[in-house]
Amino acid sequence: MSVTICGEDRARLKIMGDIEAELAVPEDSDGRCWISVSDGTLIEAAYGEGDACRFKVSEEGAGITRIQRDGANDVLRLDWRVEWVAVAAAGSAARSAEASDPLPVFPDLFNKLGG
Repeated sequence: MSVTICGEDRARLKIMGDIEAELAVPEDSDGRCWISVSDGTLIEAAYGEGDACRFKVSEEGAGITRIQRDGANDVLRLDWRVEWVAVAAAGSAARSAEASDPLPVFPDLFNKLGG
């Protein structure tokens, strides 16, 4: 069970496999949009020159994600049971900030535990 996603042009993404659909790329997307998949995968799609669509996995979900080049475009294959796919403009989505502070190191505790 899997889905394949490819950019048809700046206006559409084609979904094939467990789900067969053409999803509209939001007009206010400025050439970028987010693709969210039911397994937890989050993908950034960006259109460059000549309507070339590129994918970048931002968050890994439960499935196995592969991105392959097909001419000027990327083709994304997600091997997992996919129940839904959603597309949002890059400016219409929000993510939590990553914690930049590492966990503190407790050398005294480590030494007491026999480390």
